[in-house]
Amino acid sequence: MENSVKKGRSFQELKIGDKAEFEVIITEEMHGNFAELSGDKSPIHTNSEFSKQNGFDNKIGYAFLLSSFLSRLYGEYLPGGSSICLKQELKFIKPYFVGDTVIIRGEIVNRSESTKIADIKVEIVRNKTEIVSNGIGTVKLLF
Repeated sequence: MENSVKKGRSFQELKIGDKAEFEVIITEEMHGNFAELSGDKSPIHTNSEFSKQNGFDNKIGYAFLLSSFLSRLYGEYLPGGSSICLKQELKFIKPYFVGDTVIIRGEIVNRSESTKIADIKVEIVRNKTEIVSNGIGTVKLLF
């Protein structure tokens, strides 16, 4: 059976102010899989006692695990499979921990008709209240 191709929104359908968001629960398995994939076994991410000795509640989550969810945001939600990411600026403001629920939010804040490029403001929020990361992504729409 052939996979169906998800079209996503065209540039003309994308408007300033369009928003999308989704939630993810950061599990121990997800955290461990990222450690294996990235090869980062630093104690701040893998040793609860080390992290507590250095002022954190527990081992902290990987910042780049969070940033990987932007691929889902752009590919599945906003614009949803009709673009390629050209640039991503992201600030990591506060830590997050295994077990946290994170919300990944995006909003179209700029678009260029001549280049079919859009800027998407992103925020990653832990436990519904605390922004742990924010920035701007620039995507080129394909149609």
